[in-house]
Amino acid sequence: MITTPVTGVFGAEVHGLDLTDLDDAALTELRATVCANEVVVVRGQRLSAAEQSAFSRRLGPSGEVPFVATMSEFPDVIRVVKEADEGKAFNFGGAWHSDFSFQSSPPSFTILAAVDVPPWGGDTVFASMTAAWAALDAGMQNTLRELVAVHTARDAYSRRMQPIHSGMRGMTIVCDDSADGEQRHPLVCRHPETDREVLFYNRAYVRDIDAMDRSEAVALMEFLHAHTTEARFTYRHRWQSGDVVIWDNRSTQHLALNDYAGFRRELHRTTVAGTAPIAAR
Repeated sequence: MITTPVTGVFGAEVHGLDLTDLDDAALTELRATVCANEVVVVRGQRLSAAEQSAFSRRLGPSGEVPFVATMSEFPDVIRVVKEADEGKAFNFGGAWHSDFSFQSSPPSFTILAAVDVPPWGGDTVFASMTAAWAALDAGMQNTLRELVAVHTARDAYSRRMQPIHSGMRGMTIVCDDSADGEQRHPLVCRHPETDREVLFYNRAYVRDIDAMDRSEAVALMEFLHAHTTEARFTYRHRWQSGDVVIWDNRSTQHLALNDYAGFRRELHRTTVAGTAPIAAR
């Protein structure tokens, strides 16, 4: 297994692997590589849905998938599809987020496999929440360690959002009242496998800071969004057919760019169950 960095901050391409034929030692090494690099790209794989499901389950049990319909024969696989004639309509994953961070135990890893990619556009951008955290001064770090973020899916999957999701023909997303629930997680967490401190924040699902004046919370969230998505903390992945990208949701956030009107884009997504976030303090 050969690992090549894709930026000077985080992310790597891994060469010399067939994800359908990994022994236990190679799988352990790959998992450690994902945790260390936060985003790992494995090219030339062309996984079937069955192969992706099997590989994902080797990393751990599948994560719970609320709101979004999965493939009937593979209930852990989401088809992320936007058809060529859907123009500039809403695209799935088009806001900065960490997958399902509103759950009590959000996913540890996400695996996204390219099936049909446009000739240009449709990139996925990742941000390292480890690097963003490390760039803060000690005073800000000490303040943030004491805070608890309020995660909720209400601005993504509440019933009022149904018309937006219903405009996507290639995916079935059913919004319901469970999206209005709230889940509190430490704003600064300790990664359970690397022991590094990370900011566990994303604008899509963090909608408040617990026990903080609302105006102060809004100002802090605006700062955190602007800081964590600075170009110096990001990696922009240009999809190629056969790509498999594996990332650590516990230390990254990401978004899918919506700049490929007139072209079809399909990727298959699985998630690996995680554990409740652990406060760094």
